[in-house]
Amino acid sequence: MEEKILVLKNVKKRINKREIIKGISFEIEKGDILGFLGPNGSGKTTTLRMIVGLSKPTDGEITICGDSITRSYVKAMTNVGCIIEGPDLYNYLTGFDNLEMLGYMNKNVTKKDIMDSVELLGMKNRIHDKVNTYSLGMKQRLGLAQALLHKPKLLVLDEPTNGLDPLGITEFRNIIINLAKEKGISILISSHLISEVQLMCNKVSIINNGKVLKNISVEELVNSGEVVWILNDNEKGKNFLKKRWGIHTKIINDKLEGNFDDISVIENINSSIIREGLKIKFVERKPKTLEELFLKLTEGNQII
Repeated sequence: MEEKILVLKNVKKRINKREIIKGISFEIEKGDILGFLGPNGSGKTTTLRMIVGLSKPTDGEITICGDSITRSYVKAMTNVGCIIEGPDLYNYLTGFDNLEMLGYMNKNVTKKDIMDSVELLGMKNRIHDKVNTYSLGMKQRLGLAQALLHKPKLLVLDEPTNGLDPLGITEFRNIIINLAKEKGISILISSHLISEVQLMCNKVSIINNGKVLKNISVEELVNSGEVVWILNDNEKGKNFLKKRWGIHTKIINDKLEGNFDDISVIENINSSIIREGLKIKFVERKPKTLEELFLKLTEGNQII
């Protein structure tokens, strides 16, 4: 059984008698990277603020490594590293000075811990340069190093790739995947770059109007989608697929189209079509994308 690092159970938040968060639930296990998506005003940031202790839930429960953030706040927060609304850095100091200053606030952080974070994020050659000489990508790395100083089990990142160029985004993605895979750190990422979330994360939660609309694994998502066939007899093929496989398809513009929860079975279906005496002139698999799912669930609301 996988270790549950973060669990939200029926969490609610009211502000001035208005319910902002309406009973959301999801969980993150050890080594998970969960993408947290939602349109502007969906309750995404409010949820993140509750998870890192900047706001208290009105109802429900949030636990981190089994500790409730309401009943055992200090113990729960020792397992959390976060960057909310950008890293907080002193530009006139060096990268190392920034880390050392933060390390002084935690008696358990040693200079070895600082250098471990520096090396983990590939900053060794620039760590003694002043932060005002850093690129945005380097500042994001330094922010991550800050969040990792005390070796947290959960990392919470709010829009971490904002303003990064394509190279910076790719480098950041590789760092995050490595942290989860090699170090077993669980990571919760809020981002407006849906395609990046699909590349980076293994789980996704989509929120809108204070409710979680979908919790889904990325593997489950990409294994679902649409299949299009052109057969020598589409009508016969339609009847065969319904009778043999229980699959409902439609004939559209001389093409046979069907939606599948698991398109990995298509090879078996194609073999059975041929055995039935039908000829396959064309077949195409169209896996679903996270963007398509997001737009469908949120009815096209813009993600910000």
